[in-house]
Amino acid sequence: MGIALGQYIKAVRKEAKLSALKLSKDVGISKSYLDYIESGAREPQIDILVKIAAALKTPLEALFDIQKKEQLEAAINKWRAENTTINDSDLRAVARTADGGLAIDEQALAMAQEAFRDSNNAAKLADFIENEHLRAIVKAGAELTNEDLEKLRKVMESLYPDEFEK
Repeated sequence: MGIALGQYIKAVRKEAKLSALKLSKDVGISKSYLDYIESGAREPQIDILVKIAAALKTPLEALFDIQKKEQLEAAINKWRAENTTINDSDLRAVARTADGGLAIDEQALAMAQEAFRDSNNAAKLADFIENEHLRAIVKAGAELTNEDLEKLRKVMESLYPDEFEK
């Protein structure tokens, strides 16, 4: 929904050293509604977005650009989902991975890798990652071979074993 927009609003609010309660009062909305906006659970109407931009002294165009980008991405993903056919064997392959007692079978793994390797999708997904280092890793990972990804995972797992146990 409006995750990037919410994250941006929250970052600007914190940079301005405004509490969520103060911003919500300045905008004329409840604090819980602002929390929903900042978490991406709700997308503000244009009039609320205008008031948020004014209260944060941030360009309205920046908020509109983020909102439009997210709306376009959502529309593209919806269109892709509606125009993709999944047969029963595809569903079974993916469903088997949900059971903790079974390992990912080759067909499901290949499908997941293919979905991740969609160059347009990987680049667009990476653009939404705020951390510049993680964004670079995701963009680079989209171009790596399976063998290179496996090597990278082993290195990362050796450096951060606790994170891979979760």
